Amino acid sequence: MRKWLVIIFCLIILSAGLAGCNTYAEPEDSNKPEQPPEISTPPAVPVDEPTIPLEPAKPEAPEIDLEEIRANELGKVMVLMYHEIGLKEDTWARTADNFRRDMETLYHLGYRPVNLNNFLAGNIDIPAGTTPFILTFDDGTAGQFRFIEEDGDMIVDPDSAVGILLAMSEKYSDFEPAGTFYIYYPLPFRQKDYIYDKLQLLVNWGFEIGNHTHGHENLAKISPGEAVKTLVRHVRTTESILPGYQVNTLALPYGARPKEDNHLIYGEWEGTSYENKAILLVGANPSLSPFDIRFNPFRLPRIRADETELSRWLDYFKNNPDQQYISDGDPDTITVPEHIAGNVDSAGLSGRTLRTY
Repeated sequence: MRKWLVIIFCLIILSAGLAGCNTYAEPEDSNKPEQPPEISTPPAVPVDEPTIPLEPAKPEAPEIDLEEIRANELGKVMVLMYHEIGLKEDTWARTADNFRRDMETLYHLGYRPVNLNNFLAGNIDIPAGTTPFILTFDDGTAGQFRFIEEDGDMIVDPDSAVGILLAMSEKYSDFEPAGTFYIYYPLPFRQKDYIYDKLQLLVNWGFEIGNHTHGHENLAKISPGEAVKTLVRHVRTTESILPGYQVNTLALPYGARPKEDNHLIYGEWEGTSYENKAILLVGANPSLSPFDIRFNPFRLPRIRADETELSRWLDYFKNNPDQQYISDGDPDTITVPEHIAGNVDSAGLSGRTLRTY
């Protein structure tokens, strides 16, 4: 069983203990010999110091043929939505085998996972010719992240979503663990004894935690004041487990959104506030690029990742490659075909260089 599967809860204590073990005090020697008389020596002859050879220059990265890879960082991006991962297949459920197959299919079609906050900030650092996709998981169901016992140890269930993603990252060096878990309380992932451990491990591995309200409330059926309260309670509970962690994206429970919704972006209750950088919908199409002037993170669409919808959109991009986000491999340069350069949000480049071809 892979080493990452074993959950070693004493690592923090061990690392703290080792920090104080590096000091060494030399004991005093009461039997030091007397110093011998000084002997005059002739003046030293100056010697040229040896020259330290410089490190060889790193080879330059190979030049990318932009037309060949069809680089287009104004293309659309799939934000995938999963709920249950387990034994059954349904509209809101995916079997573990099918979820694993989804990840393998995406990888071999040139898709690479990127965390939502990196996507929103335009920090899309993936190989040239590949396409980003964003994973989101709603409700914190058991099959998303489960511990099981094996040979007396608690391990990550290899058939849970987290177990599958970690295995993918071990198998493929350019498949980074990424995804946002939109949990609610009091029992995310449905194992009460491991709530703290799971959230801490998720963040340590590179995943994100998002707001799904504190108790999965329908935000279209409660007052703005009640909505702010439940969103703040989620932030407070998460921060009590992950001190200093910022919950800054919201997935709407039931996909329900009130007509007046400014309070979903920012709110404050009893001295605690939140500011969401994105509000995620339930459906039903790919997102625009964050560099597109029409991009609206507060109405971010998602694709339900079931057998029908995921296959449909993969076929769509296969047949319409000009609509697909394709990376140029350089996170500091935004490359787009010249004929659509007018759609670039120049204010959103944040110091990046715009390149057309």
